[in-house]
Amino acid sequence: MSITGTYPHAGPSARAPDASSAEALLHVSMALIVVALGVSAFAVWTPFGIVATFILTLIVSNAVPAGIPVVIICAFLYQNMMVAWYTPYIPDNDTFDALRGTNFIILMTAFCIFLAASFQHRVRALPELRAWLLLSNVLCGTICFYFALGVVHGGPKDAVVYFRNTITPLACFHIAVLAASLYPIDLRKSMLWLGTGAVIYGYVELTFTMNFLGLFHGDLYIERNIARQIETGVWEKALKETGFVFRGLEDVMTTTFFNTPFFNDILPSVFRIGGPNFHSISYAYALSIISAWLLFRGRWLLPIAALPLLLVIGSKGATFMLLVALCVRLFHSPSRTGLTLSGVVALALVWTTAAIAYGATHGDYHVLGLAAGIRDFMANPLGQGLGLGGNLSSTSINLSWSTAQAEGAASIPVESAVGVMLYQMGIGSLVFFGFLAALAVATRRQLIETGDLNFLFGFVGIVTISANAVLQEEAFYSPLALSFCLLLVGVSLGTRWREMAAARAGLQG
Repeated sequence: MSITGTYPHAGPSARAPDASSAEALLHVSMALIVVALGVSAFAVWTPFGIVATFILTLIVSNAVPAGIPVVIICAFLYQNMMVAWYTPYIPDNDTFDALRGTNFIILMTAFCIFLAASFQHRVRALPELRAWLLLSNVLCGTICFYFALGVVHGGPKDAVVYFRNTITPLACFHIAVLAASLYPIDLRKSMLWLGTGAVIYGYVELTFTMNFLGLFHGDLYIERNIARQIETGVWEKALKETGFVFRGLEDVMTTTFFNTPFFNDILPSVFRIGGPNFHSISYAYALSIISAWLLFRGRWLLPIAALPLLLVIGSKGATFMLLVALCVRLFHSPSRTGLTLSGVVALALVWTTAAIAYGATHGDYHVLGLAAGIRDFMANPLGQGLGLGGNLSSTSINLSWSTAQAEGAASIPVESAVGVMLYQMGIGSLVFFGFLAALAVATRRQLIETGDLNFLFGFVGIVTISANAVLQEEAFYSPLALSFCLLLVGVSLGTRWREMAAARAGLQG
């Protein structure tokens, strides 16, 4: 990674519009090419895909380091659309999973490169960055320890899955804060274009449903996922517990409006869109985060266009985040900063408390999973290790919800990211929670000092996503939720510290 050059005195806003557009076009085009080539390489042969994706990311990280955040966003948001093209030619589920792991290879390659770059003299010259690099390394070490513990106590495959989900937010933040501390990064056009593409995709999918997905084998992608669920007994279990009879794709792809029974008799069922990443909740978080980020940049059209899609998807957590961002954007002024931030925290507390209170009286799965996490944390504060418990773990396959509702807690933590993390990482999870709390405090401080609304976005995003994580696994573990948010927060903090270093250099000169 190049370390030549001095800190530029002009920020992104000082660039000419044409130069900004050209740079954004380069970054987005490069990102899509890297993701497409990586997926294609995995389709040829998994070991070849790993090597090719590593080399591609290595080249891009050194040649265009300021474009790496855009590469990561594209990999998270658009990779599975590219995987769908190869679905008819993928022989087995292991190869299918390998293709979907392309974005993780891209992320971890960039993480290792920027981790090595953190030892450069140029990085050591940024005093504001040192504490965060230290905290990042401590958290990374903690996650690796619990990964090893999970491999020993549980299944290696489950441990790998939760290692990927737990390390991803940290990796995103580390890459972004370091890249922005060293190089000017302007995401305005890139985020607008990527967000516009995601919104257009959502409306086209909602309008033409399976006919649209069939154009690039998206229907086959969904069928492969459902076939795996049938093989593992998911739908047989649903039949025994709820009486639900699975008849085909339409049963999986349709839901009540806002995913709640309240609208059963009022509004017809809707097609629950999955977006270009083929996961409804993750797609909702992507729309919410992009919309909230643009809102604080003064752009209203795309967030308003995204809101109906969020209602159709029915992700209450993602919708809550965007609605809080809308309220904050309308209410905030420099003279009311403290009141605004206190209001965000108050809304998050009320939201979480109300959800727990309602769920506790209705036998909600998320509350039962959280209760299990707290119970098992008290019994074993050290933690079980990554991969034990959680929706994505094989340990949750035989979970009986009827028994959980009778006992007031699930047999193992599921559905709640906080509950699962307490169970898996024990006291180590406090390092993760402390990291998020420290980031929230840092964004608050920078907002008060600078008035930059990027930090207001960061505060709103961290607080609302953390509140959602109490009863939702995706809030922490989906790459397009907390990880995406911390990527943008890292860019904002890194840009601030780079500009402070440039100012100090100017005074010394």
